[in-house]
Parts: sequence; C-alpha cells; structure tokens
Amino acid sequence: MSDSVAGSFYPSDPAHLKRTIDTFMREADEHKIDGKLRALILPHAGYTYSGPVASKGYRLIRNLDMDKTWRVIIIGLSHFRPFSGISIGVYDKYATPLGPIPVSSLARDLLVSSGSFIPEAHENEHSIEVQLPFLKVALKHVEIVPILTSNTKPKMLADLLEPHMDDSTLLIASTDLSHMQPDNRARELDASTLNWIIDGDEKLLKKRGQACGMTGILTMLILSKRLGWKREQVGYATSADTHGDKTRVVGYGCVACYE
Repeated sequence: MSDSVAGSFYPSDPAHLKRTIDTFMREADEHKIDGKLRALILPHAGYTYSGPVASKGYRLIRNLDMDKTWRVIIIGLSHFRPFSGISIGVYDKYATPLGPIPVSSLARDLLVSSGSFIPEAHENEHSIEVQLPFLKVALKHVEIVPILTSNTKPKMLADLLEPHMDDSTLLIASTDLSHMQPDNRARELDASTLNWIIDGDEKLLKKRGQACGMTGILTMLILSKRLGWKREQVGYATSADTHGDKTRVVGYGCVACYE
C-alpha cells in the first residue's frame, strides 16, 4: 500500500520526517500511566496540527519492550468511500518514507471471518497512514492490522477483535474530535467528549460526542470495559494551538487505556 499522503500530511523526505517526529517526541511532556498500555485514541490530522498531541501517545508506546514484535490494530475511518461493516487492508505491507511496515497475518484471518476488503476505501485514506511513521519511530519491531470503518457497528468490531487482544497487541483508535467550531466552543465540546470516554458513557458519546472516528472510540470503550482497562486522558489541543486561527478549529485528543 502506497504512502499516498506523504508530502501533504507529513514530510515525504525521510530525513525531514524523522527529524520532525523526533522533535515532537522530544518536546512532548512525558505522561506516566500506572499499568500496561493496551490502547490509545490518537489524532490523524496533518503533523503540523496534531503531531504535538499524537507524540504524547507515541511516547507511551516508545516505553514498551523493544525486543518483541508488536501487533498494532489500527481502527481508522473511511473519509471518502462509504460502506457497511469493515474493510481490512490485506496488503503485504504499507509504505512509509522511513521504510515499509508489514501487515500482520491476523488481517487475512479476520478477513475470512468478516469477509470485507474494499480497496478503493483504502486508496488515499489518511486515517491509518498518518499513524505509520510515528509507529516506525516508536517501535523497533511492528506489524499492523489496518481496519477501516464506515457504517459499522462497534459491538461487532469489538466481538471480532476481543479474542486477539493478547499481551503483544495494541489497539489504536484513529480520530479527531470536534470540527470547524470556534476555539472556545470546540474546547467545551471536546472536554465533554473526553469526559464521556473516561467515564465510559457510551450513550452520551453516541448521542452528543464530537469525533469523526466514533466507531473506533466506541469499539475501544467496549473492549476496555470487557477486559478491565482503565482510561486516562494524556493530551489535548486544537489547531489554534499550532496555527493561531481561532475562528474554525479542529480538536485533537489522546486517551490511553491500560491495565
């Protein structure tokens, strides 16, 4: 799978990209969690907008055991191609300017049980791709299970993933928060959404939550309740924090799940 948004969402030059991520990681406040990391909510905008928040989560990933191979299930959303169910990216690997990341054999195993691969949904889709250079820097050995959602039932996806959430598997729910609100209103809306995530309030999230990737959030929430994970906010910002314009902003949050 090609790195289709390299050069727009993040630098296409490998050295420039590595410096950019290293700077974000170095400048991010280190957040300590009282347990083993199991899942993260992470933003998926252009790096100049959401990189500072994403790096807070990837600093937690970088603290994991570097000697083992980590399987990272990434739940993104299809911004451009609607469909029902899920679409699993059963490619051999995903390209990044920093080198390819292999796709786990679990992807094809899940395809057999879920029965859906829609190639055009993955083409030019950024919600999974923007996570990959950060993963490449944060983990020495990593393989991914790329899953796109559209008209998708979170419980179905949680049922599918739960048997595979072993000690070598991480889950990433890729999502931004509120969109195109004045900065002060965005912060109010996002504070509510983040509080409902921490509190585990699925009903309010479904009714009033502000996030483009709500399916991934709800899937993670269902799994966290079933598997006994705690939830904690790690970072938050709006696009105004990096670009200054407060008239219409996008919110970015990072939440960690741990046990």
